[in-house]
Amino acid sequence: MPKGQRGIRGGLKPHLDDPYLTRKSPKEPAVCPRCGLVYRRRRWEYNPDFQPRGKVGKQKCPACRKIEDHYVMGIVLIRGGFFAQRRDEILNMMRNEEKKELLHNPLDRIMTIEEHDDWAQVETTSENLAVHLGRMLYHSYGGSVEYKFSDDQKLARVIWLRNKKEAK
Repeated sequence: MPKGQRGIRGGLKPHLDDPYLTRKSPKEPAVCPRCGLVYRRRRWEYNPDFQPRGKVGKQKCPACRKIEDHYVMGIVLIRGGFFAQRRDEILNMMRNEEKKELLHNPLDRIMTIEEHDDWAQVETTSENLAVHLGRMLYHSYGGSVEYKFSDDQKLARVIWLRNKKEAK
């Protein structure tokens, strides 16, 4: 396989990098002034008990920069009559799932949730979180789920649909 190429999404395509993850690392330790994530040991981590032993730099984490720039990398579209019936339950479950993911990968976040009568759109800072939320919806409530990945940018679209009469 040629250098810089790897098989992703079923074919041989150039690897798509996240433009907010740079090779140059901030000086360690650093704290995001917006969300409080800590950068140390070459990674961003959620550590509410962090006690620095010296100077600490301030650096916005990639997730906060994406939110500030509104750089969406995942879109979850929730549709159908079932959503209208269980709107609060489904949206609370998605927010709780984001909190669980904070421990695993703190850069995976929900940016916005746009609610309408019988559908909602959730925008995320990563493809992985969008796919994870789609799988969670499918395994919890059934219905149908479709995953679409962009070929020219790092973006995942997840469409989940369940009508009232469908059985789980």
